[in-house]
Amino acid sequence: MIKRLTILLMAVVWTTAMMADTKQTVTVNGSTVDKTVSRMTFDGDKVVMTFTDNTAQTEDMEAVTISFLYSGTGVGKVKADEMKDKRVFNLNGQYLGKGVEGRAKGVYVVDGKKVVVQ
Repeated sequence: MIKRLTILLMAVVWTTAMMADTKQTVTVNGSTVDKTVSRMTFDGDKVVMTFTDNTAQTEDMEAVTISFLYSGTGVGKVKADEMKDKRVFNLNGQYLGKGVEGRAKGVYVVDGKKVVVQ
């Protein structure tokens, strides 16, 4: 049961990491591997790591540690007066008029970028 939970957790972390701008560190038996893992598969108690250089390495699952350093991106603060004369669209692409001032709370597309009105 614990191994299945570990596999599930690794899969979730791996998927999340692939969607974010990350730097990964792979450690096997305490030694850092200087390669980037592009794919992981599991075979019983073993994990097969395929690297970006198309090489593969099979190790016991308990000996492998992967950590990720996330460098996230986000929506910054935007002043409403900067958006006064810009065309505003909703997330469905429908034109709503110009400017975000006085709009209901939500996410809008202004000048091709997502803007959060709070």
